[in-house]
Amino acid sequence: MDMQPQPPLNTRAVLSFLLAVLTAISFCIGVAPIPLTALVCYPAATLLGLASLWMGSSALREVRQKSERGRRLAQVGMWSGGLVMLAVLVFVVISAMLFPYLLDYLRQVWEQVRAS
Repeated sequence: MDMQPQPPLNTRAVLSFLLAVLTAISFCIGVAPIPLTALVCYPAATLLGLASLWMGSSALREVRQKSERGRRLAQVGMWSGGLVMLAVLVFVVISAMLFPYLLDYLRQVWEQVRAS
């Protein structure tokens, strides 16, 4: 049996995948009902998502040029990073739209507390 060695695994593809995992974790922690986590986790998820997209696109280019493995990892990294960034954008827009209602609710609660 003549076994040919496998081409090397592209490092940028692995980094893109790992950044995408960190992006998803950061987003999930930001969605958790823990006070003020969104203020830290959403910007972190956005930056990690951008890094994942950038690493994935450069990994795809390198995989094509150097005939390396890791095309799927780069694609998963790019898709995950992009989708999580989109989800962050949606959550921020929804939060901004609901903010006036939250302020009104807090004002009503404060008036009830003061009246008691």
